[in-house]
Amino acid sequence: MNIEIAAICDAATANGIGGRLNILGAFDRAFPPQFPFVIPQCAAAFRIRYQRSEAGIHNLKLSIEDVCGHPIVPVMESKIPFEPVADGLDTAAINLVLNMQRLQIARPDKYIVRLLIDDEEISYLPLYILEDPRARRAAESGGEIKN
Repeated sequence: MNIEIAAICDAATANGIGGRLNILGAFDRAFPPQFPFVIPQCAAAFRIRYQRSEAGIHNLKLSIEDVCGHPIVPVMESKIPFEPVADGLDTAAINLVLNMQRLQIARPDKYIVRLLIDDEEISYLPLYILEDPRARRAAESGGEIKN
């Protein structure tokens, strides 16, 4: 198995096994004005390429954790079919999109999006949700944030 694409993004869609994966607004950091912070909508999107021998049903787990390994949402688990590779092709690809609504972030930290297939971690995405350094400097100097 090979991860061709892994992203946290504003939105994503996928049409069919091996079809197109559409990603809008990939990001790995945010500087919210205050905590707790809610990301109104986001998605984790993956495109996985697999060999003929890897076709079949696989166990999938997706977790979002803080740096200490504590999940910030319940671990998502599912069984996912990797369809047989079509004749004439060496490999196939599957697109996975997990849409999330109102993802709550309690405090500034580095978070980790982990994708495991059959209990093997195949993707690790950092997500930095931090205090805006400009706000801290402005507070220390008694000024305002300027863009």
